[in-house]
Amino acid sequence: MSTVTVQLTHDVHWIEECYDIGGRHRHVSVYLIAAEEGNLLIDTGSFYHRDEITAELREATGGDGIDAIVLSHSDYPHSANVGEFNIESGDVELVASSEAPASQGPDATKCEIGGQMDVLGRTLSFIDPPLADRSHTTWIYDHGDRVLFTADGLGNRHQPDECRYTSAEFRDGIPADEIYEFHRDELVWLRYVDPEKLRAALDDIFAAYPIDNVAPIHGNPIDSEDLTTYLERLTDAAGRISGNYEVPE
Repeated sequence: MSTVTVQLTHDVHWIEECYDIGGRHRHVSVYLIAAEEGNLLIDTGSFYHRDEITAELREATGGDGIDAIVLSHSDYPHSANVGEFNIESGDVELVASSEAPASQGPDATKCEIGGQMDVLGRTLSFIDPPLADRSHTTWIYDHGDRVLFTADGLGNRHQPDECRYTSAEFRDGIPADEIYEFHRDELVWLRYVDPEKLRAALDDIFAAYPIDNVAPIHGNPIDSEDLTTYLERLTDAAGRISGNYEVPE
């Protein structure tokens, strides 16, 4: 399975990487932003794909490499390759909401969830997400190209021939069952969530930030024209998940 870089917007490139789970695939992608003052990487990917991601970054940047990393959170599918870049030398800036794991080091620039900062001249906002598996997770909004990078929610499973699809390339958007099964398996606490409150929280984010693309770490990118359909299917999926479990009073 080869790693491929897809140009998502003018400055944002999707470095698509995924692995097989019983005949269907799950993305563990990273995103490269050509910022005003250098190359900015959103997450670093899994160590399983280290060589492929490193090679693809080298090609995508014309050999220049990256100048900053921004982490959504410190789980190893997102931060496992931090040590591959020159963090300790000071050549690459690391931005994270948490200093764990130890490989991130004490010199990480700490971003505040709910805050905003410039990285390499690029304005980023750090959103407190309603879908996450760690308390220090943040969704990252790029004001330049109006892209929202999400982890771990807003993902999906996909078929082996759909690895490089954006939502527009699916016949009828990202399939409802793929959205349901991803969230059912990855965010087990959704069984306790009111689907309408979840949808309201997501709508608040999309009302506050004009979004042209959603760029999930664990799913196919979602074009703004397909976002309403995706959110409807996600809300239905949350209802299916909570309906499968009886919560004791």
